[in-house]
Amino acid sequence: MKTFNICTPLLQVSQVDSDRLNLSASLDRDSGGKNTTPTETTSLLSKEGSQYGMLSFIFSQLGNAPGIGFINGLAQDAMVEIIKTGPVPNHLSFVMDGNRRFAKQHDLKLQEGHLSGSEALASVLGCCFKIGVKQVTVYAFSIENFNRSQDEIDTIFDLLKSKLAYISYSGEFCEKSGVKIKIIGNRSLIPPDILKDLEEIERITANYGEHTLFVASPYTSRDDIVHSITQIVSKVKDGNLAIDDINEGEIEKNFYYEGEAEKVDIVVRTSGHTRLSDYMLWQCHQESVIEYSNVLWPNFRFYHTWWVIFKWSYYKNMILRDAETMQLKKISQEDAKKRYSDPIRNMDHPPYASVTK
Repeated sequence: MKTFNICTPLLQVSQVDSDRLNLSASLDRDSGGKNTTPTETTSLLSKEGSQYGMLSFIFSQLGNAPGIGFINGLAQDAMVEIIKTGPVPNHLSFVMDGNRRFAKQHDLKLQEGHLSGSEALASVLGCCFKIGVKQVTVYAFSIENFNRSQDEIDTIFDLLKSKLAYISYSGEFCEKSGVKIKIIGNRSLIPPDILKDLEEIERITANYGEHTLFVASPYTSRDDIVHSITQIVSKVKDGNLAIDDINEGEIEKNFYYEGEAEKVDIVVRTSGHTRLSDYMLWQCHQESVIEYSNVLWPNFRFYHTWWVIFKWSYYKNMILRDAETMQLKKISQEDAKKRYSDPIRNMDHPPYASVTK
């Protein structure tokens, strides 16, 4: 398992008033921010505390200039095509951390911080699905989050229901992109009225299959593993499963994913924390890459997502090239290992390759 710690790539576009952004527009293009007063600008730059704070301010202002949105869209389309020339990950997973800190930094209500996070998700999903990522999992609500105030819990569930309903009913996202939505988590902990609406969303999108959005809520890995074991024990007791047939594959089939998800290629955690918080502990395997980004989730947008996928694709390309070289020249495992010590800086650009190369 590889672990990278990334700083803010390319641009960091601050969203001071994300609740005014239109979700469908966010899915199509990043707007780049809103008009910012001098007081807000001074506060913003002092809180960012780095060169990226200045970049955030500059690009938030450029986003309002005529034609910039069009140019931004062309740039994004070109960047998508670049990624498609190389390997593309099948499954990305996101720990969406930083909504509360974002609200505090920008003197917003807590609910507005979570709303800004939901807008960021729209941009991230748009990037992933345009590039060709088949499956995305988002950590929407941890079981441990039930320790928070009831108002915050209600806000998170209401936002989850409303945003998923919007993208599934409007036809602008799920139908257009062929996105199936599936809730993974302990459904017994979801309020009945919310659960009813979420299951209706699952039903509406069930026939789509080009992409899948897994929403982990409420979820922890420990609970997922316990759920799988409980299901297996029940099957054995009912005579539907022999003890000798219990193996790794059987355990995976009884997770909340129900065997529908592929191995996770990249796990991204935002906001600078370097921990997994009881998330995807089984699904992270020896070839998974974990990205720790210092960017708060509401600021994590198209360009941040693209950079994460680009680095993975670059690294994967080098593995493919070295595999071919080892077959031709019989390079030792020790020599091959040395070449990965600092792969991006020490090696030239890899040749373009297809996903199946």
